Amino acid sequence: MKSHIGLLLLVLASSCCSKGKVPQGTPPASEDVPAVEDSSAVVKEDDPFKFTLPPEKEGPSNGYRVFVLQEEGWQEMTVRDALCSNASRHGSIWNDWDNSKALRDTMSFCIFEDRFQGPVDVIVHKLGGPATNPSVRPTPWGIQPQALDENTIRFTLPSYNMRKVSVEFDGDRQHNLFLFPHRPDKDKPDPKASGVQYFGPGEHDAGKIDLYNGQTLYIDYGAVVYGQVRVMSDNCTIAGHGILSGEKMRHWGEQYSNGDIIINCNPSRHQTLRNLTVRDLTVIDGPSWNLSIYNFDGVLVDGVNMIGWELNGDGIDLVSSQNAEIRNCFLRNYDDCITLKVRFNANPVSDLAHVHVHDNLIWNDFARGIVVGPESGNRDYGTGFIHDVLIEDCIILQHKAGVKNDDLRAGFAIGQYASPDHNWGGGTAERITGITARNLLFDNIDKTGRNVAIWQYPDMDGTCYMNDITLENFTILDGNGVMTPAFYAKANQHSIRGLHIKNFVFNGQKITNPGANFVLSGDVEADFQ
Repeated sequence: MKSHIGLLLLVLASSCCSKGKVPQGTPPASEDVPAVEDSSAVVKEDDPFKFTLPPEKEGPSNGYRVFVLQEEGWQEMTVRDALCSNASRHGSIWNDWDNSKALRDTMSFCIFEDRFQGPVDVIVHKLGGPATNPSVRPTPWGIQPQALDENTIRFTLPSYNMRKVSVEFDGDRQHNLFLFPHRPDKDKPDPKASGVQYFGPGEHDAGKIDLYNGQTLYIDYGAVVYGQVRVMSDNCTIAGHGILSGEKMRHWGEQYSNGDIIINCNPSRHQTLRNLTVRDLTVIDGPSWNLSIYNFDGVLVDGVNMIGWELNGDGIDLVSSQNAEIRNCFLRNYDDCITLKVRFNANPVSDLAHVHVHDNLIWNDFARGIVVGPESGNRDYGTGFIHDVLIEDCIILQHKAGVKNDDLRAGFAIGQYASPDHNWGGGTAERITGITARNLLFDNIDKTGRNVAIWQYPDMDGTCYMNDITLENFTILDGNGVMTPAFYAKANQHSIRGLHIKNFVFNGQKITNPGANFVLSGDVEADFQ
């Protein structure tokens, strides 16, 4: 696979402030992605589509208005609000189901379609306050916003591969704006075709949507579907440029969230299913885990967007599954954004293996961005184990709350723990082996966050083992003064062998040995290149 982030790292080596020419994702082979001429936008006097802010109209967002320059001129797009978690307001992970302590904030997002025949100009008008100190991230893409007035900025999305961005003002990441653009969908199914459940533009109270063998759920551009999806059989597809919302589902819990999983794939967990595709959907306000995939062989998750606030609301959980690919997603979750597990309630509790995670944008508000584990099977009960995983070409946009916790919380993490002792009564985690992570870029996470952590949990019956772990071409940009080491590995009473560190760069400096910014604790065997 062509390594876009790898090329981006070479650009950063010469100048962290140079304009990014490196695509975030890999388009289909048939797509013709134009070259990027310039990522800045300036309103010129001879601009045939000179912008004039139209009168404000009532809409679903109280945060922003968004306009996109298309063939017909400036078009206003629908902006919506979504709840997100604020880890700064709480010190523990399980609390506040009724929001009595106001632990959440409201951000905004905008989905729009454009042909992306070249760079696309965007105008963002901020409601309720000045648009001061704007930034459009990922930082290395070099998108430079220009002020039009005290409430309005203009910028250019350089290409289709650099289209999903976070727009922030005055460093505020709790009330920011995400853009989720799409090209018009050429693979839209016939709404009347057999086996297609179709939802067109507008709002739909769907309740439970069950998919059986060969069926497709399609939520079209402009549609908002309130409901839960359950994938019951093989060869199912969930797709579309619309929104699946859990807003009307019950959000509740005790120590853990007890709400329903908004996309529950193989809910019976009594067999291995085959061939699942989840594509392009935007998921918000899930009351528990969001996209749960148990015991599947053959998985593609492509282009999914997600905003979740739930206090243990994982983004994508891939459990005891094989031959899976997760790509081109933009995920913001309180708990793990992408987590790869061998878990006690899978049936069978088989291997997690042959997984490729790439070209994703990750925003984690408290726990872990991308994590291998921590639920890693149980040697005492003869379960499967985690092996042959490749994670590459991803950007970590945010992580918080790592500084308070001597544990696994980080933007990228590998964790090892028996799954779990409260169900089987103890045991030791199965081995983790053959994990490669490369070309990961950490884009100025919060100062209370942590970039990279490897952690073997101490409270197990015996010694667990991790080996053949390669971390290559990690680039950490830290403009916020993160209070934790750039890398933290702790074996406790366990063992890590064959940890290969290749070209690990922190603020332009290559790390070649352990030290204050690269901490190894316990029985950890590592080599640096």
